[in-house]
Amino acid sequence: MDASTQSTDTTGSFTAAAWDRIAPIMAEIEVLPLLQRLSDGTLPPEVFRHYILQDALYLKHYARCLAIVAAKAPDNAQVLRFLGSAQKAITVEQGLHAGFLTQFGITSADVTSAEPSPAGFAYTNFLLATAYHSSYAVALSSILPCFWIYWHVGEAIKNRPVIEGNAFQAWINTYGDPQFAAGAREVIALTDIAARTASPVERAQMTDVFVRASQYEWMFWDSAWRLETWPV
Repeated sequence: MDASTQSTDTTGSFTAAAWDRIAPIMAEIEVLPLLQRLSDGTLPPEVFRHYILQDALYLKHYARCLAIVAAKAPDNAQVLRFLGSAQKAITVEQGLHAGFLTQFGITSADVTSAEPSPAGFAYTNFLLATAYHSSYAVALSSILPCFWIYWHVGEAIKNRPVIEGNAFQAWINTYGDPQFAAGAREVIALTDIAARTASPVERAQMTDVFVRASQYEWMFWDSAWRLETWPV
């Protein structure tokens, strides 16, 4: 995958520096077996089923994080812009989940009764705690990796040759879609706006949570590949 930001001109910005910081993490994400085999259509159905079910659980909590972050925005313009970009992402992902849950025989009862994996539980609790207890800028920085990394991965996979009959093509199309890209660009821009008025201490916290959330992104995909469950 191309390790560029694909995208948006963040030269010299907070987000450009943050993206550079996670280069080693992105290198590991790009070679994850789950993503490699999703790309070529050879991912075992039981692995994808585990992943998409965990992702559905994640999205319920992530949506609440987005709402908390929006409520902390310093002015109405940022509230509305953030809510708009968040709505785009949630709408896109909900549509994707609905199709795959049906395709892979996952019922609403399955989703209701499912337990988050250890990695998923840790990730969502990290995001919720950060959203509740941190400033707008720090909270915003913590939710950015989910937007940006999925966009990066989706764009990279989308540019590979299409595999006829790939059961996961809708996933590739979703995260390589211009609508998802627009939402990600907007959150990147909002994060840079917030960083401009952040104190040095706050900017350091923004970087810390950005890196940690990126690590959790790797953990989430890796745990799905391993069909992670609670050990006891």
